[in-house]
Amino acid sequence: MQNKEPGPRTLLAFNKGILVAEQGRKKRVRKPLQQRAEATVTFILEAAAHIFRTHGLRGATTNRIAERAGVPIGSLYQYFPNKEALLVALMERHIAETMRALGETLATTGNATPRDRVAGLVRCLLDIHMEDPELHRILFEEAPRPPHMRDAFDKGEREMRVVLTELFEGFSRDICTNPERSAQIVPMLAESMVHRYVSAKDRVMTPEAFADHLTEIVMREMALSSPLSADCAR
Repeated sequence: MQNKEPGPRTLLAFNKGILVAEQGRKKRVRKPLQQRAEATVTFILEAAAHIFRTHGLRGATTNRIAERAGVPIGSLYQYFPNKEALLVALMERHIAETMRALGETLATTGNATPRDRVAGLVRCLLDIHMEDPELHRILFEEAPRPPHMRDAFDKGEREMRVVLTELFEGFSRDICTNPERSAQIVPMLAESMVHRYVSAKDRVMTPEAFADHLTEIVMREMALSSPLSADCAR
């Protein structure tokens, strides 16, 4: 069967995930409405990423972050009331970048084989998380998870399932026996393994070998004939 490209509506819905970051900004004291203010927020977030990476969650302070960003501490507090708010903002940015990159990968691999399309998504996900492993560890293991952040994760997962279901439906049934089930299992499988690999201090294989290995695991999962249970389908 010829690969089926996710339709425009599906990709549009998926790419709306990049707007997830906007939800969290409601928690900030002041919104960056002007270009100069937006640049200040960017400087602050980059400085926060550096401080969290080098000093850890406990060692990071708003004073250190403001000094690194080259802004008065009062300017930092205009946008972020505390370091926890900075962590949440960095997590929101990570979600937005992940959704955008995966959407672009899907859009540019429409003529590839099913395995190559899966490999592209796996490699994309791994590359995103390999860019800053220590910050990634802090974000996923130490960052606070307020309700709006959990909602953002849930929304992203739902959009991912819609896109993957349509993608997998375009594969022949001998490659993907149950698109709906795989659309639920594959993200959990890939995210879990990528997070563990990136956070590992002693990696057992190179990133390239790991990506190939994970691609093979995903392909085997799709070929399984286990049905989707009624509870999971809800």
